[in-house]
Amino acid sequence: MPDKIRMIALGVGGVSRGMLSALRDKRWHELVAAVDVSDEALARTAAENNLPRSALYTDLAAALDEVAADVVMINTPSELHAQGAEAVLRAGLTPLVAKPMSNDFNDAVALTRLAAEKGVKLGVAQQMRYRRHYLSVAEFVATGALGEIKQIYFLSAKPRHQPRNLEHFAQPVLWDMSCHHLDSLFSILPQLVPQAVICDGFRPSWTVYDSDCMINGLLRFQGGARMLYHAGYSTQSSCYELRLEGALGALRCRGIHMSNDAMAYEFAERGADFAPIDLEKGRPPSQPWSLFFDQWHDWLNGGGEGHFSGGRNLKVLATIDAAIESLSRGAFVQVAGNPRYQAAFEASA
Repeated sequence: MPDKIRMIALGVGGVSRGMLSALRDKRWHELVAAVDVSDEALARTAAENNLPRSALYTDLAAALDEVAADVVMINTPSELHAQGAEAVLRAGLTPLVAKPMSNDFNDAVALTRLAAEKGVKLGVAQQMRYRRHYLSVAEFVATGALGEIKQIYFLSAKPRHQPRNLEHFAQPVLWDMSCHHLDSLFSILPQLVPQAVICDGFRPSWTVYDSDCMINGLLRFQGGARMLYHAGYSTQSSCYELRLEGALGALRCRGIHMSNDAMAYEFAERGADFAPIDLEKGRPPSQPWSLFFDQWHDWLNGGGEGHFSGGRNLKVLATIDAAIESLSRGAFVQVAGNPRYQAAFEASA
């Protein structure tokens, strides 16, 4: 990559706005064009990023043909991610795709293979693991204070009663939310290998979603660890708790939602009651997108492959795909060792 990375932003809604805000502080970044179907979003992006009118497009193909760029950041609706990423790869540019890389596992595998064929680094924009509480929990786990962790409780649901583009989306929770949950879990316990998963999905009577908007599941991991999992968009009030139980004790992190860092932490030694613990003492303020972009930029310039590479991200998508299959089968679906997901575990090795 050159010293100054020239970026086209495809889809400049709210998520891109936050990402571009973080990128404006990076000396190595230059936004050279924006693409969107909304004139209002394009005008706002131009004003906030000092883009001339000539750098605004409603068609990606035209931008790829006319603009000198190195990277395309893709933040379209997720059902369009694979289409946009393929176009960028075939143009010889580097895609940075919002999560999920695709809402079809086979399409995601095809993208990673196309990227390898083109010699291009395909990245997936997943910043949630850089939130303050996930960083704090990961550091605590790394001290060994919990011992070998065998039981995980992950509860994360919110009252998203204005679904926007997710109203008619198939399995909105698993594709749109669980990808963050799994990536964040793997940041805390990177050795976890999903072995099998079973899920039950349902729609409360008050829901506005067409597909399962509440998920309850059980994940088995190689080595014997288990995770009880609850996620959804149709709760009546927010629900968030991450609990890790090991041979030496248990850690509980509770708050409003995974994207809100106002967390309460409690630790219990084996057989004892929970007591408050300050896991964030001494941790400086940080911005998740800024931390993500620092790691991504390092990878583009020859640093180690991160969790955000297309290949590494396949483990997350394989687990989600297996969870969706389990909904229809009503039985555990194998993940690791399943020929369907072989590419995911080859890439994670």
